[in-house]
Amino acid sequence: ANKLTVKENLEFSAQIYGKDKRKARELAEEYMKSFDLTERASDKARTLSGGMQRRLSIAMAMISKPKILFLDEPTLGLDVMARRKLRKHIEPLKGKVTVILTTHYLEEAEALADRIAIMDEGVIKAVGTAEELKQMTKKESLEDAFVSLCAGEEDI
Repeated sequence: ANKLTVKENLEFSAQIYGKDKRKARELAEEYMKSFDLTERASDKARTLSGGMQRRLSIAMAMISKPKILFLDEPTLGLDVMARRKLRKHIEPLKGKVTVILTTHYLEEAEALADRIAIMDEGVIKAVGTAEELKQMTKKESLEDAFVSLCAGEEDI
């Protein structure tokens, strides 16, 4: 995939899911536009910044019109601006596809998630909206709610 251009990656993804060449080309154009990749259509995927590579990966996944999209720490290692730009592309997916997103950035969870599951050592401690989790723990921030649910006395 790194040897292919942005456009070729998207066309290839569409063809894997049974689209003919014409439809694959149309979908590639549509997703390049949706994910702000049109100007980089002819660039090899390996030359893209980390943020653009993540956007390309999400576009490639979305081209198949999945019912569920798993995003495992999609903004890990990205700078603040790249994280913000990627979030801008994840937000419009709400209502179109179920997104299961793992993240260590609580502000990201609060901004993107309808429901949040707080996990500690592989165990779900609580599930709810950010507001419900704050009310449940009587805390004013999601970070404080997280700490309340996960920290032992020795951690605080």
